[in-house]
Amino acid sequence: MTVDTVLTLEDFEPHIDSGFTIVHGGDLEIVLTLVEATPIKIYGKPEGMIRKPFSLLFQSIFQDALEQRLFRLRHDVMGDLEIFLVPTARNETGIQYLATFN
Repeated sequence: MTVDTVLTLEDFEPHIDSGFTIVHGGDLEIVLTLVEATPIKIYGKPEGMIRKPFSLLFQSIFQDALEQRLFRLRHDVMGDLEIFLVPTARNETGIQYLATFN
């Protein structure tokens, strides 16, 4: 997908339970599993919306939380994507990350 592509909830829904690999310069490979793709309720009639807002919840088995920032993720079907991720919770599996698209 190109940088100018407007991603939607429908783009991600078929990929729930699949892996998105964080692309970086180090030797460590971090795979995030997409566990939820959820629409966000719209209040009023916002003008100029380019998509319906939604959020994505990812789960990592990596125990150390990454800082919130823009990451390049690679997916087997969707290709390379740049997504701003925020660590939101630690559970028995690892760290959860949230991405919000307005």
